[in-house]
Amino acid sequence: MRQHTAWLVATIQEIPALATKTFVTVAKYPAPSADVKVLPPYVVIHPTAGADKSDRLDGPAVTQSPRFVVHAVGLNADQAAWAAEAIKDQLLINGRGVIPEIPGERPGQVWYTSPLPIQLDTDVSPALCYHVAECGFSSDPA
Repeated sequence: MRQHTAWLVATIQEIPALATKTFVTVAKYPAPSADVKVLPPYVVIHPTAGADKSDRLDGPAVTQSPRFVVHAVGLNADQAAWAAEAIKDQLLINGRGVIPEIPGERPGQVWYTSPLPIQLDTDVSPALCYHVAECGFSSDPA
């Protein structure tokens, strides 16, 4: 799961405005201290290993299915939508998912879905908007 997450982080960091503002689970920028706040837009990735499956009867090969919930955070809905569009454009080229490069694996194309409307977090001040997306891919051993 860690190498899948590292690939997604590196891929999103290719977007110049998000290069130093892509985090896993907790947003810490530029250092983890109570005094420092992350300035939107930024991205928080929540990884999961997904459900592995083995369709082979003659060997231990297992298809992995890493999945990620991606929060694109902005000061307003437009900024959150911009970050979400930039991420989607990085993962889908002309509507087709990119194929990750993972050492020792043969990944399939990335899929991307956005199941929820933009959300408003009023528990922080100032309030922040965030776009929720889910993406992932399947990957077989090489």
